[in-house]
Amino acid sequence: MRRRLVLVLVLASVVGLLASTLVYRVLSDIASNARSEKAETIVVASVNMGMAETITSQHVRLVAWPKASIPSGAVRSLAEAEGRVVRSSIVAGEPLLDGKLAPELSGKGGLMPMLVPEGLRGITIKVDDATRESGFVLPNSRVDVLVSMPRSPGSQERISKVILQDIGVLAAGQTVELRDNKPVLVTTVTLALAPNQAEKIALAQTEGKLMLAMRNLRDNKVVETRGVTAATLLSDSSAPVVTPARAPRRQIVTAPLAPPRVETYAITVLRGGKPAEHVFVRDVTQEWVEQGGKK
Repeated sequence: MRRRLVLVLVLASVVGLLASTLVYRVLSDIASNARSEKAETIVVASVNMGMAETITSQHVRLVAWPKASIPSGAVRSLAEAEGRVVRSSIVAGEPLLDGKLAPELSGKGGLMPMLVPEGLRGITIKVDDATRESGFVLPNSRVDVLVSMPRSPGSQERISKVILQDIGVLAAGQTVELRDNKPVLVTTVTLALAPNQAEKIALAQTEGKLMLAMRNLRDNKVVETRGVTAATLLSDSSAPVVTPARAPRRQIVTAPLAPPRVETYAITVLRGGKPAEHVFVRDVTQEWVEQGGKK
């Protein structure tokens, strides 16, 4: 009995030793692989940053990042990041990418030229009072541009029409102008336009009044419109056509014709002491005819 107990203890010790050795080797391999995986230092955001914000040392920090998962265009040093301008929003912990930062221009020209996408132009327009009061036009909004102007040169008829669709807003602000020697607050919006679109805006702003219409950010569909004039403003092809109700028909009721008047004459004849009555009727020929008999 005692030998069996000793044998069991020895076997248990051997099994435990083998298990410990196996676990040690597995953990050693994992640690070795972790040490062999190379890491490099990149710049990440320490805080959330919005568009047009200038990066300082308080905005960024260096972290070790696995080399295999470093995104393309990542900024590698603080000196390369500080002083740059953010072109789109960056959240805390996100690696800084060169594509999200405006090019380094040594501070020349202000911030706006850094925000204009390549191939486009930044055009600033004045908008109506309703846009200023609502305040709905913000950077990164998408808008349609409408113009209200004379239909043709010298014409008294005006037309309102959408001239540009799905346009990006670069900036929105206010400026002061003198009108009748009085300062007036004017709302301005800077749009990102292609050169041919900028030409349209320049002429439309000179010839008429511009307005902006907000778009859904996921809606980039272009819709063709014919414009609206005063003559077509109140017409609506989709409105139901109202047919005037017809007056009820008058029913003419005629009284039945009275039966024609028949002239009759009756005589009584005694035959063999017995009376016999004979009835005569005047026919259409005005002759007397015995009823049921001959003329």
